[in-house]
Amino acid sequence: MKEKLLSLSQKFSQAAVQPVMFLAIMGTGLAIAVIMQLSFMPSFMIFIGTLLKTMMNAMLNNLSIIFCVGLTTAFAKNKKVDAAIISLIVYIIFLAGNNAWLTSQNMLAQPGAMGLFGTGQNLVLGFQVVDMNVFLGIILGCITGYVFNKASNIQFVEMFRVYGGSRLVFIIMIPITLILAIVLSYVWPVINYGISCLSIFMKGAGALGVFVYAFGNRFLIPTGLHHLLWMPFCFTGFGGTSQIDGNTVQGAVNIFYAEMGSGANLTAIDPSIRFATFGFAKIFASLGIVLAMIKTAKPENKSTVKGLLIPTLFVSMVAGITEPLDFSFLFISPLLWLIHGLLTGFSEMLLWVLGSRTYSIYGLLDTIVCNSVIDPKLSKIYIFFAVGIVMAIVWYFTFVFLIKKFDIKTPGREEESLNNDINYDSPESNNSNNQNAELFIEGLGGAENIVEVNNCFTRLRIDVSDITKVDKEIISKAKQKGVVIKGNNVQIIIGMTVESEKEKLVNVLNTKK
Repeated sequence: MKEKLLSLSQKFSQAAVQPVMFLAIMGTGLAIAVIMQLSFMPSFMIFIGTLLKTMMNAMLNNLSIIFCVGLTTAFAKNKKVDAAIISLIVYIIFLAGNNAWLTSQNMLAQPGAMGLFGTGQNLVLGFQVVDMNVFLGIILGCITGYVFNKASNIQFVEMFRVYGGSRLVFIIMIPITLILAIVLSYVWPVINYGISCLSIFMKGAGALGVFVYAFGNRFLIPTGLHHLLWMPFCFTGFGGTSQIDGNTVQGAVNIFYAEMGSGANLTAIDPSIRFATFGFAKIFASLGIVLAMIKTAKPENKSTVKGLLIPTLFVSMVAGITEPLDFSFLFISPLLWLIHGLLTGFSEMLLWVLGSRTYSIYGLLDTIVCNSVIDPKLSKIYIFFAVGIVMAIVWYFTFVFLIKKFDIKTPGREEESLNNDINYDSPESNNSNNQNAELFIEGLGGAENIVEVNNCFTRLRIDVSDITKVDKEIISKAKQKGVVIKGNNVQIIIGMTVESEKEKLVNVLNTKK
């Protein structure tokens, strides 16, 4: 039972990552739009900025439907186009059904001075419905994806063939959606109250709450379950709710993006920003850790270690992709990983206590661009960087001390030449041929043992039928940065080229099955 729940959690987290991948681009686009609207810009530039901002706001205000489609297609094992179409239909008919039920039962809330804010209802695509925000898309996406996998391949005899396949999924989803539209009219207000209580508790926990959140968010990375921690706080009501420019916005990241668009009207950064600063460790911890591992490497290995770690440092600091660096020491020394998590929690807690309200969830580029449109007096970004420099030094000396004290075999300190189990080849070499895919398939027990292939930001996530057939030694011969096995799920750490590696793996699999 425990393994099944863990597997379901991992499947959800890897599916939820799909729509999130596009939000960083939206945030950057919104920041650029705000910059283009500054008063000293030419009128034509201001006009283009206004258009761009309107476009980005449209995405921000409709994240629910994006999550619905994204989750459904991520869960669907085949016919993903059909799955996407059905998810759109399901989302729309839910809105219509929920609105019709609220209307028939005289449950429609009346707008007040602040519109529908605080009533528990909201306007979504023109329908006044129970305000579930992103949770609506998550619920419908998960259910639709599950039903699609169960029913999309069912076919009937010739006379009824038109009702089989993907169309059967739609038929099944009609009554399910209607039941949800009615039940959630009564159930969701109770759930929403619980979410609000948890959000209030986290805010009341103050610095301690920030420490626990930041520590867990970093420490859970090896399991891949950290997505289940930060995503709800960043994109749903768990992270808080705010009224900005007449719109109800939920989630720390969503609130910050809305504040970016608010421009001169912004007088303070919402407290939910405490859940959107975990890019701090990606930038400054990475710097301290890499310098420490270079410092402690054997003299004859220093040049090689620099060649291995500096590219991962660049990716970590600029893009916020830390897994290649994390897995260079995670399995070698769990102690280092524990200390890394504790320092991360302490750092974000310190930022909060000192008054920094700086947005940072990815890397240096995203942090600078998005905060450039916020008054430094509000974001106190100077505190962010001042603390960052100090903590990078702390990370450096802490890691140097621990590595030397316990003789930890970080890269460059091995008794023999650098181990090939963790490979740091360049993206170009990763993409040169299908050798990786062949090795992955062989190491995973052959094509017939592979059930499903997915990916998140940096990892291939493969479900296998028989975990005993998996050979990590064969997988380690391929260009990868680590292997994690959880139940019947194998995670292969790739890095930023993970999508191209997945495509190659799927293509080779198709030729073998």
